[in-house]
Amino acid sequence: MLSQGPQAVTMLQASLSHATPEVRAAAARLAFQLIEDLETDAVAPIGPVMPAVMLALQGFATSSDQEELLKECLESLISAADEEPEFFKAHGLQQLWPFLMEMCKAQHWADSDVRHSAMEAAMSFAEGLVEDFCKPEGLPFMEQLIALNIEWMLEVDEDVDAWTALEDAEEDDDNDGDAVQIGEENLDRLAEHCAEKETLEEVFMTVLFKVIRAALAAPACNWKTVRSVVMAVSQVVEYIDEDAEQGAAWVDQCVDFLIPHMSNPHPRVRYSAYQAVGQVAYDHEPYVQETHHEDLLKAIVVGLDDTNIRVASNAASAFCSVGEELDHESLEPFMDDIMNKLFSRLQKAESRTMQEQCLAGIAVIGEAAEELFEPYYKFVMPVLKDIIANAKATEQRKLRGKAFECVSLIGVAVGKETFAADGHDVMRIMMGFVQAGFEADDPTREYVHEAAGRIATVLEKDFKPYLHALLPGIFTVLAQKGTEYDPNNLPDDDDEDNEMNLQTIGGKTVGLRTAALDEMSECLSLITALIEAVAEEFCEFLPATCTHLMPLLDFPFSEDVREKAYKTWEYVVDSARNASEKGKCDKSVVGTLVGEFLKATVTLMAKSPSGDELDSAAISVLQAQANSVSGVIRKAGSGMLVKGDVTDLVKVLVELLRRVSVDSTDSAETAPKTKKNARASADSDDEDADSDDEGGPTHQSVRYSLVDVAGALMRSSTAEFAEVGLPTFMEVVKQILQNPTASEADRSLALYLADDVVDCLGQHSVPYWNLFMEHACRSVSDKCPTIRQHSASILGNGARQPIFGQIAPAAASQIGGLLKKFGERHRRRRAVNSEAKQVALAVDAGIRSLGLICEFQESNIGGDSTSAWQMWLTSMPLRYDREVGRKAHAQLVELVARGHPVVTAPGQLPRVLAIFADVYRTGFSNSEIDKAMAAVVARAGAASAQQFGARLPERQQKKIESMLKDGSGSGSQAA
Repeated sequence: MLSQGPQAVTMLQASLSHATPEVRAAAARLAFQLIEDLETDAVAPIGPVMPAVMLALQGFATSSDQEELLKECLESLISAADEEPEFFKAHGLQQLWPFLMEMCKAQHWADSDVRHSAMEAAMSFAEGLVEDFCKPEGLPFMEQLIALNIEWMLEVDEDVDAWTALEDAEEDDDNDGDAVQIGEENLDRLAEHCAEKETLEEVFMTVLFKVIRAALAAPACNWKTVRSVVMAVSQVVEYIDEDAEQGAAWVDQCVDFLIPHMSNPHPRVRYSAYQAVGQVAYDHEPYVQETHHEDLLKAIVVGLDDTNIRVASNAASAFCSVGEELDHESLEPFMDDIMNKLFSRLQKAESRTMQEQCLAGIAVIGEAAEELFEPYYKFVMPVLKDIIANAKATEQRKLRGKAFECVSLIGVAVGKETFAADGHDVMRIMMGFVQAGFEADDPTREYVHEAAGRIATVLEKDFKPYLHALLPGIFTVLAQKGTEYDPNNLPDDDDEDNEMNLQTIGGKTVGLRTAALDEMSECLSLITALIEAVAEEFCEFLPATCTHLMPLLDFPFSEDVREKAYKTWEYVVDSARNASEKGKCDKSVVGTLVGEFLKATVTLMAKSPSGDELDSAAISVLQAQANSVSGVIRKAGSGMLVKGDVTDLVKVLVELLRRVSVDSTDSAETAPKTKKNARASADSDDEDADSDDEGGPTHQSVRYSLVDVAGALMRSSTAEFAEVGLPTFMEVVKQILQNPTASEADRSLALYLADDVVDCLGQHSVPYWNLFMEHACRSVSDKCPTIRQHSASILGNGARQPIFGQIAPAAASQIGGLLKKFGERHRRRRAVNSEAKQVALAVDAGIRSLGLICEFQESNIGGDSTSAWQMWLTSMPLRYDREVGRKAHAQLVELVARGHPVVTAPGQLPRVLAIFADVYRTGFSNSEIDKAMAAVVARAGAASAQQFGARLPERQQKKIESMLKDGSGSGSQAA
């Protein structure tokens, strides 16, 4: 239309001033539609029309009978602003903005949607122009919008009794108007967009607190105002980056702001303050817990006695958020008060919500206190069992589920000796629910499945009798099939209870309810917990389990179910291997299970598409398959595969590596955490916690996973792989590393593969070192952090071989350079984005490598090896890579236990104790390392530990005290 030139613009201008309102409205909507649809250059002629559009909107706003036209125009404006906010910045925003603000403030609208649409239009501009709104000239717009949303949040119900009566309401919308929820959600949206543009800490939070101070200082300030500003903080706090320059200070300011309001005279303010505290503690764990736990727990203790039941419930909820990240040393001073108050309110049963929160809080204390919970156990457990047995009403299902959860978590905390009898009682009750079955919307089901898994971990092999009752129901769930539907008569998408996952299979439309898929996923998680708990005793259930797992390896309806089925097969094989080693079944059973799994899975892998057909869905499937194949091979142990099996698998892997190509511009990426160390301790603490990779599978991550399969073969079939696999894979490494134009992604893959070869094959790898060892040494200083990471790891693993002495001086020098360049930042700042994390992982690899070089090549490093040891200790502990960290920290503990002269020198012991304190009972340790650390510290004696740790921060000194206490039994044995 605009190609007609001035005539079209003239026609639009005339229509905007037409006597008929409907014509003016149609013209305004057309103008907005053109802005939305046309390219930037083409839409320029609309600019001069905008004043007439404004006049038309203002005319509608002053006529009560034209609200519907105004609303329709505002909806069109929202679409245009979402698509082309820059146009309005140049044409009319200065005039349009105050008009929108005026409409948002007005209360006279017959249809509140007019006001809501005006607010949404303002939000569209703020989100689309967020960087402009955060500049000095745009700050008035941002300030007005924040203040306006806080003003909307004032529209809460004043009837406190009616609000309190909603304690157990299904929908916790209270009696407040839509404006309250819109205002809260809008602040969340603004904070999120500012965070994405990295302006939250520097700009948005400053403006927010300016508005908050003004609101609190206004003469009209009342409890509604205080509640609104408290909720404003609650809505935005999750987006603060505590590692940004001002981030931690803003978190501190938010906490300090909230604490006084937890004792506000008005219950709705107190309620909101506890809610906000729970939010900030959850969003910024463990920083808030480590920094503010004393002040928060003091306020929570008071809140648990609040006369308003909703406030007390929220105080208990806040405790759960704060307490989940507390260690028992931090919690212990408050434990009696909190425990007694929670238990008292649980027994009073003033509301179902209060009881549920008390159960959650008691469970948190149990987890943190561990054996310290035993004095409370005899009082708490009978009450929990009573709730489980008697909470039978439909509305009590969640309460019953929470009781199951609480019982199981306490059982884990106090251990088998204390819990066994009650655990069996609870399981007998649970079996009744399991055999009766669960309705689709019954929340008890998920709680029961999770609780059964935890109780099994406590009762261990004594749990076996319950498998006869549990497994048939689980197998029934796993056997669910899709239902065929007429494509022209599909289920209603709006019916949440019948929400479907639909797939086209063999030309037919087949669907399975989402609730059924969720239940299948829960059941697979439960099976793995049960297998892990009863170990080899599960062997009699393996045939039926495998029968139901096999179809799920190619399950079309859910990626989650399919991946869990693959993971479960690893536990199945592990159980069979344990059973064969203990004479419960023949070793051939393990071979049969491995063979059936590999036959099915490798066949599916070989059918993977290539090129453009290898889309994100196919990549995801292939990575899950590769991860599971490597896991099954590792769990099966040595001797399960013959040379022919290895040869066939190597061929498939090499072909898939060829098929799954990456572009030359693709990132090298960090290798996914696949727990590839088969020699790790059987203690698998935090194993799943390592799976924290960002984003979904990519072509590069799949290639890493395929190499992990080769690594599993190296460990389980070393001789066979060295003969038939090693030459083939070394040719892959050679082709990449000798190619001067090889991409970073390819070089990273080759070095990752070479690292596995050195680590797993040891002396067998030495003949191939000329292909990659010098390259790795040079690449420790490569610009790509992932290449640095794998190169450093190669050097560390190579240090175990005597021949490495030839390159040890150069390797130590390169690693030293890496740590000097990046180590200081590694110690002082937490990596928050993908690039920084890759840099940090490279530093962690360098620290681990330096420790190995120092230990195995001490005499070959050159110069004074003491300085290398000191650099290693100064760089410790590792902070990002848990798997590598556990290895490095275990090495340190072993060196201290052996009395290494440098590591245990008096000048180094304060540093060693500080490292121990930082690592103890964290994801960078495990129970074996913790036990060894505690034994070493206890052997040194309290006097020595306190002497060398005297200058450490209080937090670290508390950890040393814990090690002294925990090691008092094992220390004498270690001595």
